[in-house]
Amino acid sequence: MFSNKNSNLIKLLVFTVFFSFLIFIAKNYFFWWITDFENQIIEENYIEPIVENNDYWVNKEIINKKVEEKIIDNLTSANKFSYNFIPEDLFLEDSSKPYFESLDLFLNNEYIERKISFLEIFLYKEKSDVRWKMQNKKLKLFWIYNMDLWEFISVSIHEFWHFLDLYILEKKVSFDISDYFYVISWDNTTTIKAWLEQKDFVSGYSMTNKYEDFAESFTYYILHNSDFLEKTKYSEILKQKYDFFSKFVFRNDEFKTSNYKTTLEVKSYYRDITKIDFSLENFLQYLKK
Repeated sequence: MFSNKNSNLIKLLVFTVFFSFLIFIAKNYFFWWITDFENQIIEENYIEPIVENNDYWVNKEIINKKVEEKIIDNLTSANKFSYNFIPEDLFLEDSSKPYFESLDLFLNNEYIERKISFLEIFLYKEKSDVRWKMQNKKLKLFWIYNMDLWEFISVSIHEFWHFLDLYILEKKVSFDISDYFYVISWDNTTTIKAWLEQKDFVSGYSMTNKYEDFAESFTYYILHNSDFLEKTKYSEILKQKYDFFSKFVFRNDEFKTSNYKTTLEVKSYYRDITKIDFSLENFLQYLKK
């Protein structure tokens, strides 16, 4: 015979499983619109680095045009990524090819590609009020020639993480995987925990809000992993962030201890991780392995 204590434990376990199931059903089949609404709010409130001019007006009719199928077929990740060029003949320019081919190589890397079901990418020749934007499940990169190729890839990695964060990372019944990262440094979207210091963040820009902290840390982990690891010696908070990527995102040590910077110096402060110069050639060689 079971004791009353064991009987109570079984009842509690059954109740917990049943209650969790009810939450799952409610969240995914009755209140799915809440998640969509939250994602819309997140996208609309991104705080992006601003460029000097705002004199580019985007022709919405051009945005909707697709690149010729024969061009898409030449890209290795054509089955998962839709590339759009604005203006449409941008893909014909020789100077543009290294940009979208390098981006395609990153996205098609086995560590990255397997995390994605589908993603639309828009490459703009002209400038807007920002360098990039992730909106409505679309990745938009503006004024690509204004950036060196290495910066373009760094920006793409940063912005890709916003997409991964919002739409790809596993969603639990009452807790998203991303929340494990957010609670390390943030009381809410824009409020940093009171006792934290600058050294607990990978960059000044990462202190803007919890989503930028996520994207900046992700970029730092991929491109400057050994730097990131070195800084964890001086900040338990950074160590928790570094360990998050090892545990939940790259579980087979992908990108671990890598560093593609052009200098060995580890600076105590970076304003923006996407502005750290690195050897794109070495990084692309790693992706090709």
